Amino acid sequence: MKTLVMEPMPDLFWEEILKKGWSSFFTENLDSNDEIAIIIIRTKTNFNKDKFVEFPNLKMIIRAGSGFDNIDIIEAQKKKVIVCNTPEANAFSAYEQTLSFIFSLIKQTQICKDQVLKGNWEKDFTLNWEISDLKVLVVGVGRVGTRVANALQHLGAQVKGVDPYLSISEWKQKNIESLIYKEGIEWCNLLTYHCPLTDKTENYFDEKVLDSLINPIWLVNTSRGKIVNESVVEKGIRERNIIGFASDVFAEEPWKLKKFANNLNVVLSPHIGAHTKKAKIRLSLETLSVWSDYVNQHQISTEVDSQF
Repeated sequence: MKTLVMEPMPDLFWEEILKKGWSSFFTENLDSNDEIAIIIIRTKTNFNKDKFVEFPNLKMIIRAGSGFDNIDIIEAQKKKVIVCNTPEANAFSAYEQTLSFIFSLIKQTQICKDQVLKGNWEKDFTLNWEISDLKVLVVGVGRVGTRVANALQHLGAQVKGVDPYLSISEWKQKNIESLIYKEGIEWCNLLTYHCPLTDKTENYFDEKVLDSLINPIWLVNTSRGKIVNESVVEKGIRERNIIGFASDVFAEEPWKLKKFANNLNVVLSPHIGAHTKKAKIRLSLETLSVWSDYVNQHQISTEVDSQF
């Protein structure tokens, strides 16, 4: 089956293909769209309805990475095109990025550096928080969210979760208490998002949620930018309902700088949650594993759940 790789992949990906003798299956250039049965993409390709028309004999799309909001899943189902992702590839690095954000926020890392540079030694500091002060609501308790929840529990935080797709037995296995979203918003003082971007989760943190807060919160987003409404974040920071905000993802990328970015309680990174050496290795190997299962074993692995 001819496979088109539409975005750059790590060198290891191509090295493994060469080592296993699969080179004849893969191309980065289009000779004929009709020949393409499998397509591999990452974040930059928007695989919409028009793209499906371009590839009439497409059988599978492999999204190298965990998110799949750049693929029209409904159209894929209509065309009977299988959509798979690589959910483990970025899970560790995204979980660690989240923890680094949380520590940076509650220990006021940026504020402390600013004070040192100003020579303001131990003056006019707001007291730092400890992990045990946190009541964390994890929205999306999948691979990343579960790791975040378990780590924070181990460190002494109270942690509860929101995920409508988990069964009672799954919640029990994860040892995380389940809440509905509204209850969780009213309970927490730290809110962290780890859910996919869908019609249901776009603007999941909106003005209604901001107005529902009982406690001022720390807000963290390492999932998808459009889950958190940036205008509402700006309002929340201004009105001090949001103590601090950390994000690795943005509604539009590259991001057009917003005024609230200059606040020292705002920590930002340019979508680098998966930017580790080991994540790139896992991405390459997991993508090829999904491909080989389908081509060589006639099996489908890590198919995207259509319920999203």
